[in-house]
Amino acid sequence: MQAKSLIAALFAITTATSAFAQSAAPATSQQLTRADVTAEYVRARNAGEIATSEVDYPKTPATAASNVTREQVMAEFYAARKAGLIPQTEADFDVAQTAKHVVK
Repeated sequence: MQAKSLIAALFAITTATSAFAQSAAPATSQQLTRADVTAEYVRARNAGEIATSEVDYPKTPATAASNVTREQVMAEFYAARKAGLIPQTEADFDVAQTAKHVVK
């Protein structure tokens, strides 16, 4: 019985895979040659449609300048943790309060 299940599963996988492979085929009725693909790539690159160097890629957004030092941030963190404002364990989290922030 196990062999029949295995054969049925393999058949289903093969059928599904071939269906996906056929749907991924290009919409054109003719098969492109390597020369056609290379020519299209060169045309697109020369037209500026393809990024060719790091200059062409989008820049990362600039970060805002900070007015506080690392030491000030750490001091604020330690003060908040000492005051009990920063949860340390799962028991410290207020699930109801967290849910309100997530739902908004």
